[in-house]
Amino acid sequence: MGGMLACLRGWHPALAKAELVALLPGADLSPTASPRWWTVQETTEDERSEALAVASGLQCFLREGIVYPVTQEGHDSWLNAMRTYLSEHPVDGTVAVRSWKQGEKLPGWGPTTLAKRLGGVLHDMGYTIDLEQPDYVVGVITDAATVSLACGWMEGDGQAAFSNGERRAGERPFFKPVSLDPMLARLAVNLAAGPVMQGPVVDPMTGTGGFLIEASLSGRPCMGIDIHSEMVHGANANLHWAHGDDVPVDAEVKRGDATRLGDAIPEAWKGRVAGFVLDPPYGRNSHGSMGADALLDGCLRSARDVAAEHAGFVLILPIHPMDPHPETSLSLNDDLPLLSGDWASLRSRIEDAGWRPVSAHVERVHRSLSRLILHARCAPRD
Repeated sequence: MGGMLACLRGWHPALAKAELVALLPGADLSPTASPRWWTVQETTEDERSEALAVASGLQCFLREGIVYPVTQEGHDSWLNAMRTYLSEHPVDGTVAVRSWKQGEKLPGWGPTTLAKRLGGVLHDMGYTIDLEQPDYVVGVITDAATVSLACGWMEGDGQAAFSNGERRAGERPFFKPVSLDPMLARLAVNLAAGPVMQGPVVDPMTGTGGFLIEASLSGRPCMGIDIHSEMVHGANANLHWAHGDDVPVDAEVKRGDATRLGDAIPEAWKGRVAGFVLDPPYGRNSHGSMGADALLDGCLRSARDVAAEHAGFVLILPIHPMDPHPETSLSLNDDLPLLSGDWASLRSRIEDAGWRPVSAHVERVHRSLSRLILHARCAPRD
């Protein structure tokens, strides 16, 4: 259980770090010079492998990885540090170097140049280079914001799982302009439910089924519920599209009431649901004559009634424009500028329903709108 360096996507490192904590609940995380890199202790290879397979914000782990502050001494000092690292952490097999940047370019430290120079060191140390199918890969990541490098033998391929636009919402057979990006939908599922085997995921107002798609593709039992038949049919079409018509038997869309989840979910799921994900359709009456506040309150209480003791709830709400906070979470004690209602009242209602807010993050949607990603955990009953 040696130390690992977790390397996060640059999109929203604070959210990615929260996702990492949720997926590795037993891990001990320590900060480094960059908010994109976290030292991780007390994990197993299986736990890390599962996290890599499902995470939205995690790129790779570096085994006993090092963070090297770039100095005026140039490449030679860094290469000497890497020789020491490679000598202390030898591997048996073919090798290659993969180098990339996070954020802006680091002048004089281009990824291609670094890969070539470190490849030369590996060759001089007697390693066989295989650029096509190496047994082991040394990762080198530049971070211009902190003028530093992260380096080490990689677990994971370093590819950002959603960088190529897979499953873009606009490509689904049933699409609404408010649909969440798959990258955020997957992160929300992981943040709410934690490790894959923790239990099922429920989306009480599934809409076009974005959360349901990501939950099912990550191997979780899941159910999307909506009061509108149009949404149920559309989400089901999207689910079949995402799976090439080979939908898992434990992934389902049902017509039902978000305030009566116990009537919709399987009996065996009651008291076992690990995560709830909710992006409610604020701004329009979507539940008969019930107002938005009453609908949300009823949904929160209904979810608490069927939740596992460790369950999480991720609630996504529109808010007035805020400065971006990609590297930090928001303070729960601040007056968060909700588009509808006030934060103090909402927080009180969430707590009264049996949930404990633990973190909040903001993401920019466009110039006149931001998005609040609120994470709450199941509170013990009195």
